[in-house]
Amino acid sequence: MKNRNTRPFKVIMSLRLLKEKLEALLKSNNKSVHTQAKQALELFDKDSVLLRGTESIAEFLTEKPVLDQLMTFVFPTALTDNEIKGAVFPHSNEVFYCSARLQNIINTANTDENLFDSLYKEFEGSFDLLTYAIILNIYYKYQVDFERPKTISVTDKRGNSKRYRVVFNADFLDIYPNEKAIEITPEILDELLSHADRIDIWEKYFPKDSWTLEGFGILTLIDTSLDERIDDFKTHLIEPNTESFEYLKKDIRRIFNIPDLQLGSYSVADNVITPPFDRSFDMLTILPEEHIGVGNYACNHINNQLFKDCKPIIISNVATYHKQTKGNRLSKLLLERGLKSAALIPIPINGELGFIIELAAFKPNQLNAINMVKLEAIMPFILSYSKRTFSEYQNEISAVIQQECTAIHPSVEWRFQEEARQYIQERNYGKNPVFHEIVFKDVVPLFGQVDVVGSSNARNEAIQIDLTKQLEISKQILIDRTKIDLPFYEQLIFQIDNYLFDLNENFHTNSEQEITLFFEKQLIPLFEHFQNNSKDKNVLGEFLKSIDKTTNSLYDARKAYDVTIEMGNKEMSAFLEKQQLKAQKIFPHYFEKFKTDGIEHNLYVGQSITKSLSYHPTVLYNLRLWQLQMTCEMEAMYYEKQKEFPLQLKVASLILAYDVPITIRYRIDEKQFDVDGAYNVRYEMIKKRIDKAHLKNTNERLTQAHKLSVVYSSTAMEREYLSYFEFLQAKNYIGKNIEIVELEELQGASGLKAIRVDLNEKLQKVSDIFTLEDLQTV
Repeated sequence: MKNRNTRPFKVIMSLRLLKEKLEALLKSNNKSVHTQAKQALELFDKDSVLLRGTESIAEFLTEKPVLDQLMTFVFPTALTDNEIKGAVFPHSNEVFYCSARLQNIINTANTDENLFDSLYKEFEGSFDLLTYAIILNIYYKYQVDFERPKTISVTDKRGNSKRYRVVFNADFLDIYPNEKAIEITPEILDELLSHADRIDIWEKYFPKDSWTLEGFGILTLIDTSLDERIDDFKTHLIEPNTESFEYLKKDIRRIFNIPDLQLGSYSVADNVITPPFDRSFDMLTILPEEHIGVGNYACNHINNQLFKDCKPIIISNVATYHKQTKGNRLSKLLLERGLKSAALIPIPINGELGFIIELAAFKPNQLNAINMVKLEAIMPFILSYSKRTFSEYQNEISAVIQQECTAIHPSVEWRFQEEARQYIQERNYGKNPVFHEIVFKDVVPLFGQVDVVGSSNARNEAIQIDLTKQLEISKQILIDRTKIDLPFYEQLIFQIDNYLFDLNENFHTNSEQEITLFFEKQLIPLFEHFQNNSKDKNVLGEFLKSIDKTTNSLYDARKAYDVTIEMGNKEMSAFLEKQQLKAQKIFPHYFEKFKTDGIEHNLYVGQSITKSLSYHPTVLYNLRLWQLQMTCEMEAMYYEKQKEFPLQLKVASLILAYDVPITIRYRIDEKQFDVDGAYNVRYEMIKKRIDKAHLKNTNERLTQAHKLSVVYSSTAMEREYLSYFEFLQAKNYIGKNIEIVELEELQGASGLKAIRVDLNEKLQKVSDIFTLEDLQTV
């Protein structure tokens, strides 16, 4: 071990202050203290180097036996295995005496270096100012904040790591000025603090041998490993929100003793700077509307160190930096905001740069290499806070994706959570976890739809209207140019006439594609040629503007149809979603809806759906009654809103009353529930075919405008739904006509019947949902 560079200090090793302390103890009334002090003083020799002092370590240690005996009065032998203490030379990290416990730590440390080297390490752009701070604060009574926590980490040869807080005792250390000492005036102090990183400035006012350090110091180590773990635990309990952010900002301001310290942040993703995840933060070095890459942020040095090397940047004087860089965007922006010193701290997330924390002050040198070392004490908390913020941001992204793309209905979310917990537990135990498919057995399905009547015919009619108009206009344009007597135009007119005939007499599914291709390949290019070479461009121009660029055809009637379907579905979907929340209060059940040319919905209810509630058949009866009430109200709502739609399309309502419990399974690959097993497929087959079903021995469709049809297969279901309809008649939800009809034989299902009723388009809706109690009172 070598001595530290003593810089301006004359270092003398001696026990003079210890002897003076012992002499003072001779006056003690405590006999034991008096005896010990007397025994210790007898060990001192008048000409001893230990008393007169020396600048040579080797000379000081020539009296090592006596030195060790005297140190036992400072380091009680009875505590040597408990206390972690050591005596060091002035302005040095060299231990010349220590307790047995400290010696054991030194001997078992997994390093050949001095454990205390890091205590006086020199930081980039600064040097250790501890001794200077003692002189300025103790001798001159200045209040200069050079304090920073002193800690060391020690890893033993078995890999166990411990952290210690180091306390320095200067009771046996004397600091006094020599003849070369310079009086440190307030003006000189200002200059020193303005150039904290300039060794030459400090040595100017603290010349060599201008101050003497005499005696020895005592280091005491306190094991803070447990405290650090507790702090880490507390960090994970932080709950980021606007209120906690304000406390965070106040805490950091207190740590740095800067009341108006500014705190900001911005994210970095794919080498592009973006706003922070937590919008509580402002951006100090980025404008709100600014979008820049990391290469354009500042000078090359800062860009590389910050974004590439992930190292903090400290700009203690922004004005100086501004001059050095000839005014780059970073310095300009800071100065425009009145910020005169700044620090940029990169925060890695999972090994990659996540975002930058910005600190800025309104005075030069308020943030500098000296006080920035305080970040070492709070950086674990900052990192934890940052990781938590990032994790919550990722969870928010997942929640949006789940809500918008692969939503899990709240009624069954508990089952997914159970499976996820099992998955994580198996993973944590080193197993190969598998996320099993979610299955709900013995659930009763309720299916219903409100669909546009004759939607295929309505769309075909819209197609015919658009194409007919488009062909007729095109034909007239060509007729106007047949005066040129070009056979090619006549051939095009002939082709148009054939398409017009097919549209009116023999329209088929390929007609739209054929005519669109005809326009795309022949007519549109020709008409554009006409427009470029014609004096009369008005008719052609208006016609070409009316052509939809996506379909290369007129899109007026079809747009009216598509907008009508979209507006109707939007209104019915919102209505159904609102009503479904009421149904969940009856009993939790799985619910899903689909948009077609109308709205379809599925409900599955049973004991397996709920985690804690007890299922009873009355739940099913109440939900069936709710479904009827909701369907009546939704169709009435549709006709009420219909006056706002481009087309006046009619709708029909259909419900499948199925009384056989089935099993549903969540298909992970498809991200949706589906019926499970061959037996349960029968339900899906019936559901898909009844929409197009006809009455037995007729060509009449079951689904009719302004009518609600309930399909069933058992006498018990017929009686149940007849009682519901009698109740709805009493509530003026349906008309007087209730008919029971038989359906044609369907593939995979036979013997199906249906109850069909007229709906009241102008029904007076009740404020709440109907229940079995309401039915029983009628």
